[in-house]
Amino acid sequence: MRFNYLSLMLLAVSFFGQTPIARSSHVVFGNVSELVVEANREQKLNQKNIPQIRLACANAIKLSLDHRLRDLSDQLMNSFSAIDSIAFELEKAEILLACRAPEKAQKVLQAVNPRNESQERIWSILFWKASNAAMDHSNASLALRRLSAGDLQKLDNEEITVGHSADGSPLTRLALDLLAEHERLNGDCETAARVLLSGRKKGALGATRMSRAVQCLENSTMDERNDLLASALAEASADQAWWLVGDILRMQITLGLTSNEGTKSLRKRFEYFAKELDDRYTQWELILFDKTRQEERRLLEDQLRSPRGIGANTKKK
Repeated sequence: MRFNYLSLMLLAVSFFGQTPIARSSHVVFGNVSELVVEANREQKLNQKNIPQIRLACANAIKLSLDHRLRDLSDQLMNSFSAIDSIAFELEKAEILLACRAPEKAQKVLQAVNPRNESQERIWSILFWKASNAAMDHSNASLALRRLSAGDLQKLDNEEITVGHSADGSPLTRLALDLLAEHERLNGDCETAARVLLSGRKKGALGATRMSRAVQCLENSTMDERNDLLASALAEASADQAWWLVGDILRMQITLGLTSNEGTKSLRKRFEYFAKELDDRYTQWELILFDKTRQEERRLLEDQLRSPRGIGANTKKK
């Protein structure tokens, strides 16, 4: 009996002495009900931990725990998988983005070499998201150009999620416009113009692109810029994008792309357009410095000051 009692005591000591070691390798809940991964700095994580880190990052963001996000992203950088390394690395980059670590996501993706078209597409979009979040416009442009596979017109049909609305629905933009914006922010406005002009969208979007391209083409001749604006104006009118028609007419007048007679003709066209839309403020702007129309200007000023006049104007616009 004495031998058995001693054996039981040794077994109990052995069992309870090993318990802390077993706990250190599991996920536990903290005092704030947040999922926390207890980090063992000498032991790499495996693929099964990834969903837990994703949830932990989401909880850390809700609680504004920046230090926890840094710890989790550091753990994720050391995670590995021996099954399918490319798929795992792509997933790792995606979760690093969810953990608000875009620079680390870039680092992971730069070490990945996609093997097929599907992986290339996923890589390109993830690398754009990481570079965009890091405000790295050069690499954001590179990612979108890789997505185009050498044909920029492909980006004209590629919608990319850039955020979410209040109700959680995705907000998207065409990749072509995103590429042009990154080129502009990267200081290469002429390249941005060429990207915009490579698109084939009609209507208001096409007109908007052309007008933006004109603003970038500083080294183009006046005739070339005027031709582009004329095309943009035709596109906007056909699409009944009247706000854009007004903007383009105003741009043509401001840039002074035509002769004095041409400018007078544009001003008359703009004024007629403003009257058609009952845009009294624009009408007032156009005759503000015309001494021969002072009475008409005062009448418009009275209408703009009147609540009734403003209300009528706003309603029609």
